[in-house]
Amino acid sequence: MLLHHSLLPFRHFAAFLLFLSFQTAFAQKISGRLLDASGVGQEFATITLLSARDSALVKGAVSGEQGLFEIENVPAGRYFVRTQLLGFQPSQSDVFEYNRTDIALPPLVLKPSGNQLQEITVVAQKPLIEVNADKLVFNVDASPTNTGLNALELLRKSPGVSLDQDENVSLKGRSNVMVQINGKPTPMTGQDLAQYLKSINSADVEAIEIIATPGAKYEAEGNAGIINLRLKKDKRLGTNGTVSLGFYQGITPKGDAAITLNHRDRKINLFGSASVFRGRWDNPMQSTNIVGSRLYNLRTNNYRYARPQWGRFGVDYAPNSRHTFGALFNGGVFFPDLWSKSRTEIGSLAQNSVDSLLIAENDGGMLNWNANVNLNYKFADQKGNQLNIDADYGMFRDSQTIFNNNYYRDPENVQTLATSAFRTDMPRDIIIQSVKTDYEKTLSLFGKEKNTHLGAGGKYSDVDTDNTFNFFKVSNNAENLDPDRSNTFVYNERIVAAYVNGNTQAGKFSVQVGLRMENTDVDGNLTAYKPVDDKTVDTTYTSFFPSAALGYNVSKNHQINLTYRRSVDRPRYQDLNPFELRLDELSYRRGNPFIRPQFTHTLELGWSLFQRIHLSANYARTLNAFTNIADQEIDPLSGKQRFYIQVRNLATRDNWGFNINTPIPIAKWWNGNLNAFYNYSINKADYGAGRIVDLRVSGGGFWTQQTFTLSKTLTAEASGWYNWGGLWGAYVQRPQGMMDVGISKRLWDGAGTLRVSFTDVFHTAGWSSYTRVGELYINAKGAWEGQQFKINMTYRFGNNNLQSIRRRSTGADDESKRASGGE
Repeated sequence: MLLHHSLLPFRHFAAFLLFLSFQTAFAQKISGRLLDASGVGQEFATITLLSARDSALVKGAVSGEQGLFEIENVPAGRYFVRTQLLGFQPSQSDVFEYNRTDIALPPLVLKPSGNQLQEITVVAQKPLIEVNADKLVFNVDASPTNTGLNALELLRKSPGVSLDQDENVSLKGRSNVMVQINGKPTPMTGQDLAQYLKSINSADVEAIEIIATPGAKYEAEGNAGIINLRLKKDKRLGTNGTVSLGFYQGITPKGDAAITLNHRDRKINLFGSASVFRGRWDNPMQSTNIVGSRLYNLRTNNYRYARPQWGRFGVDYAPNSRHTFGALFNGGVFFPDLWSKSRTEIGSLAQNSVDSLLIAENDGGMLNWNANVNLNYKFADQKGNQLNIDADYGMFRDSQTIFNNNYYRDPENVQTLATSAFRTDMPRDIIIQSVKTDYEKTLSLFGKEKNTHLGAGGKYSDVDTDNTFNFFKVSNNAENLDPDRSNTFVYNERIVAAYVNGNTQAGKFSVQVGLRMENTDVDGNLTAYKPVDDKTVDTTYTSFFPSAALGYNVSKNHQINLTYRRSVDRPRYQDLNPFELRLDELSYRRGNPFIRPQFTHTLELGWSLFQRIHLSANYARTLNAFTNIADQEIDPLSGKQRFYIQVRNLATRDNWGFNINTPIPIAKWWNGNLNAFYNYSINKADYGAGRIVDLRVSGGGFWTQQTFTLSKTLTAEASGWYNWGGLWGAYVQRPQGMMDVGISKRLWDGAGTLRVSFTDVFHTAGWSSYTRVGELYINAKGAWEGQQFKINMTYRFGNNNLQSIRRRSTGADDESKRASGGE
């Protein structure tokens, strides 16, 4: 009953928005049509409605499909229409009387001007970094060293973004970032999200949008902000395509291939892409664990042979300039082979001696596939009113099987003292259903045309996840299920959301205010083979999330803005399951069914100078902040000392930050960009029995890129990043960084591009961190395969020519907006 009752306000709200759109669509209007001498309708002409009394401008429009145009909401009076279109002479209609009822004007026939423009090839180079009022945009193709990377590696290079040793994403020193694909949240986090992003090739990514303080229109999830990966969509008429091949040599060779196809005519756009990767990744790690007087030195080598395959296909149908219907399917398969070898020296810290060794070997595999279907409708008129409706159905399946052998040996590694073996089987299914609607109306206030936007919308989402964890003891090649460590955890989350949002500009001031309401209903049930505590999760809560922004233009080259946002982060599904995922017999990860949502208040002050230098200072306070905590215990079954990581709530987290982004134009042939950040974090919690957390850590870093134009077809680049501290959960980060160099050569009149790069030149990208909780101290370090030689060839085929009138059209602008978030 809760589900049905919660849907009622949402249905009424969506129906109200549809009613508004139909009222807009059927308003009284003046209509007409533009034809050339042969009777063919002409699009993209400028239409002006002028008063017959004094020729004063009353309204404007642009001709659409087949030369048709409409002008609405005009007072009664005497008017005439004037037209302008590139390649034709200006023309105008006869004077007519309008009495606020629909009127169709006779067709206007255009005469050629005699100065026809030939088709031109449009070649434009986007800047690497664009700083807009609400977001920072990282254009992937603007850097040759981005070639051949996967989406996770692109995030590592993005300004202000960093990854910890477990490949969790943080932004400006804050974790719990909401990662979206084409404006839609991904249901995965942590290692699941990392594996998914690794299956997306950089050839399919157009840009990465970093939204530090999202408004009420966006999901309330993500206290650190939103990172949106905007995938490519071709806007050219005709049929076009791109093929790319890459080879990469690190510790082992790797390769990938990608293809993109697009066909667009006046009404239909068909598009699709696919990519595949093959290669092995090596990731070594070391950890020193100290508990009281006992010492555990762990050395691990992790290997993953990756075989991701990813595809995307969509269609958009626009019967006229106002309405667009779209369907999109995307999905992928990721089935790596996983294996690792580890050696743990166990001994006395005081005597600096080793009394035994633990040799562990893991061998397993993973099958991860996902599929999502999206249906979209968009209405947009020439007055700036828009209605967007999305319906999504997504399926995610991953299944991981790992076989683990443990050998306890004497200090000289000669004699085997004891052995144990086990196998874990971990299938998981996630089904996501959602419906979302957004409506925006444009108004003219304070004597200015279209300076005010009012928006409202709602969303309903239903997420079902089914987790199974089976633990098998292995003895004499026979497997026996261990009921003490096996379970099934079913979790359901339903969210009903609604928001209102408005922004306006008056003089030098701009104001935006919004309020989002979300009702969350979650329930989880643990089914174990033996009775256990903490087996149910059942929570319902309603929260309000205000947002506001105030901007002031001091002068043309000096702008100040202040923003505020309240946000929420909900626990990951797998973190709520009280399972034990083991690296070996002494090291594992444990779930926690009682993690509470964390709520964050974020305040940011921005300052822009000369439209080039952008500075910001921010403060965020998080209540019930959850993070990874390392701890230790005595196993009640075996009596051995064990180490585990578990997500727990802190009491509070306070974070202060500062950021600067600026281009660095050094010479006509030498351009650069710099992004630098600093943050200071205070984390507090009391877990009792001497387990008090009071971490005060400062950190920062920078990212820079230098581009050298050597000729019209040859470009070189040097880029790098450096992080000198901060927090990864409860781990204190030590400095790390890397530098990349690359060169790009355009071939065959721009149809081909050859890119060669060498990444992590000085082999400095490895990570290092430490943490202390009670008697436990952990000092860890590791590396990822950052140093690689890469070569990539891209070839573009099909129609690369655009008429200038197409580039100037409002239809192209509308498609650009749709590509950035309407799919």
